[in-house]
Amino acid sequence: MRRFIAFKLFGGFLVIIFLNLFLFIIVDKTQDLTSISNILKYQNEIKNTLLHLRGLHNNQDLIAYSFENVGIHESIDNFRDVNHEIQFKLATLEVCVDSLRFYDSLLMNNYSTSANHSYSKHIKNLAEYNDFYNVLFDSLVSVRNSAQDYTSQRLSYPALMKDIGKKLNTELDSALISIDKLNVFYIGKMENRIKNVSRVTILIFTGMTLFSILFGFLFSRAITNSLRRLKESANSVAKGDFNINPFGYPKDEIGDLATAFFNMAVELRNAQDELVRSKRMAAIGEIVASINHEINNPLMIISGNAQFLELSMEDYPEIMKDRVRAIIFEAERISKVTKKLREIKNPVTKDYTSNGEQMINLDGSV
Repeated sequence: MRRFIAFKLFGGFLVIIFLNLFLFIIVDKTQDLTSISNILKYQNEIKNTLLHLRGLHNNQDLIAYSFENVGIHESIDNFRDVNHEIQFKLATLEVCVDSLRFYDSLLMNNYSTSANHSYSKHIKNLAEYNDFYNVLFDSLVSVRNSAQDYTSQRLSYPALMKDIGKKLNTELDSALISIDKLNVFYIGKMENRIKNVSRVTILIFTGMTLFSILFGFLFSRAITNSLRRLKESANSVAKGDFNINPFGYPKDEIGDLATAFFNMAVELRNAQDELVRSKRMAAIGEIVASINHEINNPLMIISGNAQFLELSMEDYPEIMKDRVRAIIFEAERISKVTKKLREIKNPVTKDYTSNGEQMINLDGSV
């Protein structure tokens, strides 16, 4: 199966992108940090609200004391205004606690869940004590406005209000202590989350870096090794050595380049062989022309004179005639040899001696 370099690079980048998916682990952990920070924000808001409630209740105490001793009717309106503000703060506390429950449900902490339940209990108690405190103040107002009852009951209602006020302050203190404990708990949890995020971030980026380095090293090494082999083969071809190994290259663009290079080397070798053959044939042609010129002319004279002698030796002994005929035969044989030399197109050699010397086979060369 052919694998292109672009596909290899794309595959490597896909792996790197896949490793980036591990960053979602960091995102998930940072979401926990976001939830914790929101919880700390709402707890701080609850704490400020509770402190504000303490101040408002202290104002109610002063207003109630002032009304009890002086009886100014404007104090009643001031008390009602402060009470409305306290009711609003208690409603705000319930909203904050609901938000705490939501963010805490994302973290699934048993400890903080029980603490949120304690928050609800504190707010409920604060609301009940505040309502009872307001009932007592209304009773005090009613008694204060009734002259016959005020003398006998003026001491009982302030004592009850003071007792309820202590309970309300105690409930506020308990709620503030719970907030401080939860703040310590969540701050420690945030520190642990930050350490985990840092550790996971280092591990993920270290893995990505090592993979990128390894992938880059192996990929570049595979390419450079193949190119180095091609360079060495090119140097061999430049020196006239066409016996190079075409195997062992990757099946990609570099493999295609190597195949094209080896095909070129084969064509160069064939062209060189053809050039050598052409030069060889040219040299043989020159030799043949020289032989024809230097041998055929004397050979014609020898053959002609021998034929003349043969016609003139009717009275000569037969042995003399045989010798003249031998001269004519060998002259014709030499003439056939020169004719074959002129007809050579593809010279074929054969062993001439046992020492390995070669000669052209005139019968086999066509």
